[in-house]
Amino acid sequence: MLIRYFRSSFPGQFVTIGVIGLLLWGAGGIHPPLMPPPDGPVPLYSLLYDWLSGFPYIAMAVGFLLVIFQAIWFNYIVSRRDLVPHNTSLAALLFLLFISLIPSYLTLTPVNITTFFLLFILRALLEAYNQSEPVELVYTAGFFVALSSFFYLPSLLFYGFLLIFFLIYRSLKWREWVSSLIGLATPFLYLVVLYFLTDRISGLPALYTDFFGQVILTIPEVGWREWILFSLLGLFTILGLQDTLRHIGEKTVELRKKNVVLLWMLFWSLLTIFYAHALHLYHLGLLSICLAVFVTNFYMHLRRPFWFELLLWLLLLALYVNTALGHFFFAN
Repeated sequence: MLIRYFRSSFPGQFVTIGVIGLLLWGAGGIHPPLMPPPDGPVPLYSLLYDWLSGFPYIAMAVGFLLVIFQAIWFNYIVSRRDLVPHNTSLAALLFLLFISLIPSYLTLTPVNITTFFLLFILRALLEAYNQSEPVELVYTAGFFVALSSFFYLPSLLFYGFLLIFFLIYRSLKWREWVSSLIGLATPFLYLVVLYFLTDRISGLPALYTDFFGQVILTIPEVGWREWILFSLLGLFTILGLQDTLRHIGEKTVELRKKNVVLLWMLFWSLLTIFYAHALHLYHLGLLSICLAVFVTNFYMHLRRPFWFELLLWLLLLALYVNTALGHFFFAN
């Protein structure tokens, strides 16, 4: 029933997604999570943290509106580029669920801000395929890579993903590579000027070298409820990847390359977790974009989705119970 409902095409689907998000995030409002402290030189997130960290309900409201907007916009991007069927909003629902996986995600975080910029980057890269000289688009992608790093520093490493994109699309024109580099450098020019005017320019390079000089991967310190949710996320990851690899050869050259771009984006999201440091638990939210596409197609390819639809209902139920009732029934 759930899969059939989101396979149809009507505006009420997005109203339903908004209601599901409101129920989930509203349940989290019983004990609103705090914004995670800034980690590394992230001037724009530090500014938001100073403004909103003392007002958890406001931070949660801003985070909720941001995530809902991203879910709808994300569904539009991937359906318009034929990465998922046009008549489904299941991608938006899955994105919402994956990026709201555990209660600590239910506020404004560096990661759900970064996914907003990743959508800009993804849209630019998908549109670049059909243009002979996508100089402006790759500049935009480089620009948003740098801008996102002002909120979440490990996202700066996504410039490496951008270079892989050039290889996938076999784009070896030097103007495009240079344009992406200029886009990457542009926000940093403003940052350097700011640090120069505040007489802090001498310490700026050390902030970045110290941060990226530490490669850390620790086991998340979470309870058994969160491990159940992470296990469900892992199961959906396996199902989505298996389906993608099975059907990728059936697609046109264009769609095959776009799916390869998403596979690399997923890999890069996992690779950069080594630099997430104190935010490694939040970093998993970066997987939401790619996984939502892969899992949506997995469900669209099913002829008899009954048992796997139960799995989706289980995820919905587990999310809500953990968020709304965990403080009452699972207190330590």
